[in-house]
Amino acid sequence: MAKGKKKSKKKDAALLEQNAQLLRRILKLYDQYSTEQNSVTCTEVTKTIRLLIEEGESLTRVFLRPNPQKAIKHVEVTDEPKPVAEAFPILQTCVRPFVRTLSTCEVNTLKVFAVWNICMDLLDCIDLGLYLKRPTTIVQTLSLKDCLLQPEPLYRLSTSFSICRTLRILNLDYNDEIYLDGNHFGCQGAFDIIKLLLLDCEKFLLDKQDKLRVEIELKEQEALLRERQGLPRELTESEKKEEKKKKKKKKKKKKLTLDDMPPFGPFVTKIHLFDNDIDCLQPDGFAIVQQTINAFARLIEISEELEELDLDENVIGHVCGGIILDALKKRKESKYR
Repeated sequence: MAKGKKKSKKKDAALLEQNAQLLRRILKLYDQYSTEQNSVTCTEVTKTIRLLIEEGESLTRVFLRPNPQKAIKHVEVTDEPKPVAEAFPILQTCVRPFVRTLSTCEVNTLKVFAVWNICMDLLDCIDLGLYLKRPTTIVQTLSLKDCLLQPEPLYRLSTSFSICRTLRILNLDYNDEIYLDGNHFGCQGAFDIIKLLLLDCEKFLLDKQDKLRVEIELKEQEALLRERQGLPRELTESEKKEEKKKKKKKKKKKKLTLDDMPPFGPFVTKIHLFDNDIDCLQPDGFAIVQQTINAFARLIEISEELEELDLDENVIGHVCGGIILDALKKRKESKYR
């Protein structure tokens, strides 16, 4: 029995070392390919890979996005002439170096691959398509948001979708602001546009409420336990602030974790559907108008990100107008601005 345990430990250690070597090779090649393409590596990706090496985990998720730009310092204006400094081009993050790295290293653990706000040309799409076509690739989710994809590159990439058998989710959408004025969507078209957005907002609201409920229950349990054990009461808000000030002095730098990865895009903030035939002159009349307006009203109530909604020149009537007004009042009460 002891021999079996020793063998399994040796095997686990060998697998961990093999994984660490693969991740180190990925870092090395990614840096090399980025230099060859006159670009820079994505700092978030390199930090994540180094963290995985420390924790002995495999690379399963990648989020490629531009590196944050450094803040520009204010320069005082003076009459004295200053020597003109040579302008150096700002290197950007590119997709192809990392995709080439994935293919060269034959990475077969990646399940989620996301790119946000990085322009992808024909060669980027060809290389990504070749990686997806590999028999060992197990990518399940592919998100390419705000990548300025053109028809020809997208067509070349799409040929790999049917070959990659593990691919389940494909997201090529990025809409922070929606301007669809002057079309003829009608009530059903307008409803379909916001249907999935409304579902996401409802899910986010439920998750938020569940989290708040769990926190309240935990506080109640802690208070009850303190009372039973004869411990002092919970600290007041002013006492908590004092404790926080003391802790800040001793606080260490927080270690980056995979949960700290930032989101790769905001929610929809503006929806403009000016003059889109959202009126009672529809096949189902008032019923379909009310369904659509109820959906927009609910979105107004619960979406924290929504800033603008333009439904002007749509004859929704006094009843539906009242529904929108009630939703705006509820939003004001819930302090969503």
